[in-house]
Amino acid sequence: MDRPTAAASEPHDVRETILQESGRLFVARGYHGLAMRELAEAVGVSKAALYYHFTDKEDLFMAVLTSNLDRIEQVINEARKAPTTRLRIEQMVQAIFQRAPEQRAIIRLASQEMDQLSETARAEFSRIYHEKFIGQIEAIIAEGIQSGELRPMNTSLATWLLLGMMYPFFYAAHAGEMTSFDETTDLMLAIFFDGAAGSRII
Repeated sequence: MDRPTAAASEPHDVRETILQESGRLFVARGYHGLAMRELAEAVGVSKAALYYHFTDKEDLFMAVLTSNLDRIEQVINEARKAPTTRLRIEQMVQAIFQRAPEQRAIIRLASQEMDQLSETARAEFSRIYHEKFIGQIEAIIAEGIQSGELRPMNTSLATWLLLGMMYPFFYAAHAGEMTSFDETTDLMLAIFFDGAAGSRII
């Protein structure tokens, strides 16, 4: 089925259409591999219409990244309604892995392409990334420590250890190694909460 173009959409949908298509193309080609002219053609709008919504390619790229973080924040907020820390983290991880591959890839695209952006843009993205993603996970872990569900630990380090298990599967080369979402997330969460040895006595 052909992707809908902005020309066939309602005016208020144009920006979202641009973000969706540019996200797909940035993932496929990288920041420097995509020209605004090519993007305008792919979306079905003129370059003038593209620049009406975004001042330049950096502005568009930042909008793609931050809109993806907005969706991830919604996922985390929903997961935080679960009654226990373990369930909150489980639901968050499962929801992120159930997202479309292109959307998961945008998470790693941010780290790959940060050097291409201005210092101002990098600083702004770092702030938003921590506010909407990293900081939210740290808060869940901190709540678990406070409630006694988790042992005392460095919440920042624990967050990055969890993300370190998740990030490889945001790459197309490793995504194929996931025999199933359930098997991957179950093993990942078991190792995070219980360790590879579990309750075995060594």
